[in-house]
Amino acid sequence: MAKKEHFRDVVEKIWPKTQVELEKAIKNAKKLLNSGEKYLKDVSEIGKKNTQKISMNIKREKLCYDLGKLISSTSQSKWATDKKIDRLIKEIKRLSRKVKSID
Repeated sequence: MAKKEHFRDVVEKIWPKTQVELEKAIKNAKKLLNSGEKYLKDVSEIGKKNTQKISMNIKREKLCYDLGKLISSTSQSKWATDKKIDRLIKEIKRLSRKVKSID
């Protein structure tokens, strides 16, 4: 019995200090988790923006390719009145503005 009482006395003596240190450790862990969460959100947002820009640039390049094919197969006198050419040019301009707005 003396060992149990001695153990209990030691625990009762040490526990208040240990409890304070545990509470500090929990607060520090929460701060660390919050800063890690913020960092992950920031990195994810940057990745999302970069992916959007790449996707739009690829689409714009495809439209430029299509425009070149269309212009090469259309006589020069019809370029100004061709609705397909006009639509492609407008879409290329729209995508260019959208890419710039992402920055």
